[in-house]
Amino acid sequence: MTSILLGKLGRDEKGGFYDYPIRITLTETNIEGTVSHDQYARLFGKAREMFILEHIPKAAVSMGQTYFLQTRSASYDFRKNCRFGELMIVRLRVLRVGNSSFEIGAEFIDAQAKDLYATGKQVIVCTDLKGSPMEIPDTLRTILIEALPPISSDQQK
Repeated sequence: MTSILLGKLGRDEKGGFYDYPIRITLTETNIEGTVSHDQYARLFGKAREMFILEHIPKAAVSMGQTYFLQTRSASYDFRKNCRFGELMIVRLRVLRVGNSSFEIGAEFIDAQAKDLYATGKQVIVCTDLKGSPMEIPDTLRTILIEALPPISSDQQK
């Protein structure tokens, strides 16, 4: 059986990224006909989960059975309204990998005009099943580090 990948990995001057395309439907819009803050959080989460399912299947199997990935904090900067029918690309980048947490950035891009709808960041903490922080599993850590943008030696701590 052949698997179908919905997103794609790429590299640019900022480093590695994962692009997940989403056609905006009525489900993602609010009464004003635009994508709301809550929906941006859902789209970010969906892209993050698809990245894991498509590119770290071993980690996907362990999630919920041996550890959880919990969103500790999230923030968004909105620039342009996104409406029903538009094609959005959610571009994820790993910004930082720590011992028990990592930070992911997202760019919500208008696929046609290449304008930014919004940007966002999430800090994700890896916890055991009781909710206590734990070290990020090696299978997840390896792919996250490979996806990090290049860091010059003077930027490292």
